[in-house]
Amino acid sequence: MEIGLVSSRRRRNSGRKLCFCGLEANITQAWTDKNPGRRFYGCPRYKELNGCKFFSWFDEEDVRDEIREETRVIEQLKETIAELRSNLENTIVRKFEEFFV
Repeated sequence: MEIGLVSSRRRRNSGRKLCFCGLEANITQAWTDKNPGRRFYGCPRYKELNGCKFFSWFDEEDVRDEIREETRVIEQLKETIAELRSNLENTIVRKFEEFFV
């Protein structure tokens, strides 16, 4: 287990980027409609007047595409669940009416 942690740290540190200020860039996650869950590097002082506005994508484009596909599948499953729930409710009402009417 410890070997995995060490190699994971090495991979993370080997990909570190410096902003134009010379500081280690922060990794932030975007939650916009266009880039849901996509991570990017940014200057740690971007909100300050002396920040350099450095920006670079952290993850690959295919990760974003994978998130979009998963979101699409989730929406389809939600629709299926709603349809099944409606069918079940209709069946229950029909059986109730048959039994008591």
